[in-house]
Amino acid sequence: MKKLFIHHPLFRLLSPLFSGTLVYLLILLINNNVLQLQETFLGQELYVCIGLAYLIHEFSRFSLLFFERIKKPKSFFLKIMIQMITSLIMTMILVSIAMYLYFKYILLYVPNIRELYIFNIIFVFITIVYVILYLSHHFLYKINTEKITKEIAAKNEIEEDFLQFKKGINPELLYESLEAMLVLMKENPDDAEQFSDYFSTVYRYILTKQNRELVPLSEELDILNSLLLLFNNLPFRKIVFTNKVTSENWIIPSTLLTLLEIIIRTTIVSEKHALDITLEEKEESLRISFIPEQKLNSSFSMETIHDIVNAYSYYTNQQITMTIWDNLKVVDLPKLKYHENSHN
Repeated sequence: MKKLFIHHPLFRLLSPLFSGTLVYLLILLINNNVLQLQETFLGQELYVCIGLAYLIHEFSRFSLLFFERIKKPKSFFLKIMIQMITSLIMTMILVSIAMYLYFKYILLYVPNIRELYIFNIIFVFITIVYVILYLSHHFLYKINTEKITKEIAAKNEIEEDFLQFKKGINPELLYESLEAMLVLMKENPDDAEQFSDYFSTVYRYILTKQNRELVPLSEELDILNSLLLLFNNLPFRKIVFTNKVTSENWIIPSTLLTLLEIIIRTTIVSEKHALDITLEEKEESLRISFIPEQKLNSSFSMETIHDIVNAYSYYTNQQITMTIWDNLKVVDLPKLKYHENSHN
């Protein structure tokens, strides 16, 4: 309602001047007194019409504000009907009282039914115009809001798709791998060919994972081995991965790949010490643990795995946790059951 122009101070000040003058001219036209315009255009009757226009305008605006704030009835159509009927009745009451007082105490005679009827008809029309303005603004605002909501949703969807695409492409790993492959091709073509096999295996999995919601843990571990072999040929700390999980579990595609890549990239590079990462099974979770030696400008935290946390929230009420225990940083991934996957 605050955006509706009838609540603007300038409109409230000027519109009754025009509508009051128009009412005065209509009454002269109805009474065949148009010739009086040349004699007494700025007469007392004009000021009365303008004053009454101010009264009706402000009452109509107040009624719109009042009915906007009340919550009942819930039906919009019923609420508008009550608002319309109430506003029209109150307008006729106000106009009748005002004109009766003016005629009796200023003109010193009682107005007849025809004169009250003319004033009521004209000012009731003004009230109807106010309600129509409100309805047009309401529906226009509703339509625009729906369009803006759809545009924002489409924009968010495009941004999310772009982020997922960027995440799937992983340009940082792509360029590092290609650069390492160029070096290996000059030094040892056989190693370069094997390196390209690791590279293609990882990227084929990353780019096709969007068609699946959950994958067996064993399948993810197979791809993880290729990723670790890929990283062992890059200038990062050498990785020693230990898998202690023997039973079959389900996992969101690329979860382990993303977690281990973040761990590797946030760990200080060292040629003497390897990075030991262990995967083990607990009663309610899959636990990843490692000794943290984080870089000064980047760290492994819940914020860095925000996408994984959001993805898991769709499949389970259990939260991903990250704790420090016995000099180890521990990440617990909730176990997922096959029946939770509806599109696998």
